[in-house]
Order: sequence, then C-alpha cells, then structure tokens
Amino acid sequence: MNSKYLIKKKESVKNLKAHLELIKKDLDDINKKIYSTETNEKILEWEKLEFVEGKSIDDLKEQQIKLSHKITSIQKELKGKKSKSLLIIELFLLPIVFLLITVSGIDTDILDLSSHESSPIKTKFFIENLKGDTVNTWKSWRLVGTSMNVNIVSPRSMEEDKIDVIIDAIKSEESISIDDSLTHKGPRGTSSSFFKGWTGALKDASNTESLYNIPTDFKVIRRSGGEGDIIITLSNIKDNDGFTGYTKSIVDGNEILKSFITIYDISNLNDEELSTIVRHEFGHAIGLGHSTAPEDLMAPTIDMTIPYISECNIAAIKDLYSGIQGDTVCEK
Repeated sequence: MNSKYLIKKKESVKNLKAHLELIKKDLDDINKKIYSTETNEKILEWEKLEFVEGKSIDDLKEQQIKLSHKITSIQKELKGKKSKSLLIIELFLLPIVFLLITVSGIDTDILDLSSHESSPIKTKFFIENLKGDTVNTWKSWRLVGTSMNVNIVSPRSMEEDKIDVIIDAIKSEESISIDDSLTHKGPRGTSSSFFKGWTGALKDASNTESLYNIPTDFKVIRRSGGEGDIIITLSNIKDNDGFTGYTKSIVDGNEILKSFITIYDISNLNDEELSTIVRHEFGHAIGLGHSTAPEDLMAPTIDMTIPYISECNIAAIKDLYSGIQGDTVCEK
C-alpha cells in the first residue's frame, strides 16, 4: 500500500477529530447552560431554543453525527488496507526471517522484532510436508548408447565466460547438500542433495536400471548449422511475451528426435541466471515437463533461491526412461 496514502488518510482523520472535538465542546457548553438552570421550565425553555449564542443546536448535532460516521469509515478503510499490506509484507518476510533463524542457529518460539522496550511478539512455526508435489514427464530419447551432441550457437560478440557457464550447467557433476528446512521439506537437520549440472544428475539416475538408456555423456560442439541432438541458441533479442527461455522438441511417437533451446536477452543475464535457465530448459530437452513445487528448478516460474537439479527431478528421469510417463510424485 502507498505510504503517502496512509499518511494522507491518517492526517484526514486527525483533522476530522479536531473538528469533532470543537463541536463536542460547543454542545457541552450548551448542555452546561441548560442543565445549570434550576427549574424544569428553564430546561424546557432552553430545549425549545433553536439557536444558542448564534449556533444552531440541530446543525451542531448533525455535524457531530456526520463527522463521527466519516471518522469511523476512514478508520475501517485504514484498518483494512493496513491488514492487507501487513499480510503481503509478512508473506514476503517470513521465509527470510526463517532463513536467518536457521542459518544463525537460533532456536526459539519468541522473537522480539523491536529495538525498543515492548511486549515480545509470540509466533508459532509449522513445517508443511509437501509430499504430493509432482514433476511432469512426457517423452524420452531412445539412444543406442549414452552419448549426445549439444551444439551451442552464439553471437560473435558472446563472451567465452558465458559459454563456460552454459557448459558447466550441463556437464558439472558437483552435488551440494541443502537443509530441508530451507525448502520446507522437513525439519532442520535433515537434508537433500542437489546437482549443479545435468551430467551428475543423470549419472545418479542411471544407477537404477531403466528401459531406455539415460544420456550421461554430452559432447559440446560449436557449429552455426543444425548439427547436434540438442541445439542451444543464445540470442540478444528480448522475447515479446517476456520469456527468458524456450524449448521445442521434435518427436516421433514417444521418442524425442531433436530438441531446440533458445535463451533470450542473453547479454542482460548474470551468470547465475544464465546457468539456472539453461538447467531448466535442458530438463525440458531431455523429457521433463513442469513441477508443481514452486521452489523446484522445473517450476514454470523459476525461484532463484535453490536453482539446482533436485532429487525429485532425478526420480522423474528414472520413471521417464523406465517407460513411465505422466506425473512423478516427489518423496519430499
């Protein structure tokens, strides 16, 4: 909510209240004069008077009622707007607060967010088990071996460092362990493994016997033509619909024959953004659809918090290359 709007409305309430106080004072003064008289006749006489010292009693009472209603209306509006703003702020800040608590090792149910003396804010913490999230699968490659050619087509002005970032997102075998509490998958102390590159993830998937060969060996080539199984085109053009990446695959039945990945507005992507979008689109190129888990790499809108290949992505690859198409349910 606009802070200027709040200030303006609060100032309006302040002015209205000041005006209301003046009216109340006038009415109080009139009432004192009425009820300070000693006889009922005097009271009746004063009540019959339309004006007292040049002021209409009925007008004053009418103003009093209108101002009271107006103040109440504005206060209700402010309360509603404030509640909505606070809800948005809390939804945004809660994951950050929880992350800070986890990293710093604080273990408490009471958190005092104020720097001055006040009553502490009591909170409850709840971890929702997100079992039931899925990663969709659709088509797979039917390879004779496990090798594939990946052709990176880039503008002449492209820095080689960018190419290295793309290659690393494909060929890295490095894995990292991340506490489940950071992704709301479990309590602090439990963890999940993530891979920084598809080679490591696919090699892990290939440890389980499958119906079709899982690609694990990627030869990166640089050709301007259409050579390669997966072609990654890097473009400086911005997509009209605002997409950063796009994948199109040619299929025959349930078999992928060729995949085309386009990464848009490449010059304005930093290394982390570039590696993340390459991981995501490469997942599509080898047969994965989207995930229902918002923090997952394969979610339609990518959350950059943990932009790596998850255990559920690997499980989906195992299912897909074992001939099981559809939705793979995540264990975490």
